Amino acid sequence: MQDRLTKLITSEKLSPSKFAEIIGVQRSSISHMLSGRNKPSFDVIQLIIKKFPHISVDWLMMGTGDMYRKPVQTNLFDQTPQSPSVPSMVSSSPLPEYTNKEVKVNNAPEPVNVVPISKVPENALNEKQVDRVLIFYSDKTFTEYKPG
Repeated sequence: MQDRLTKLITSEKLSPSKFAEIIGVQRSSISHMLSGRNKPSFDVIQLIIKKFPHISVDWLMMGTGDMYRKPVQTNLFDQTPQSPSVPSMVSSSPLPEYTNKEVKVNNAPEPVNVVPISKVPENALNEKQVDRVLIFYSDKTFTEYKPG
């Protein structure tokens, strides 16, 4: 654990005192952990995980796997976790109409293929109808809309 804490502090480009300040513990506590005198308590591990959510819990606690968590797609409209592919729905300007050609939702982020409706052949639009629309909000709630 001592080596992993040292690696974490170094990787995040922090001093031990700045690390202690960020997680909210005394500098002496971090000093004792880094010297091997003490092991971090469960409370300290929770504080680290809370302040550094991108760090793998398995790596921190058991030394298994990679130090950093794999990115997870948190927004259906993100191509990657950092770059959205569709304008924000809170925009004041009208959005162009789009239809989803293919959408895969799983743990691995994959790009969503979006085709403007004006480019879709006329017969393709007549074959499919919207069954429902789900809007997911940042507070983990959602709204469902059904046509008709």
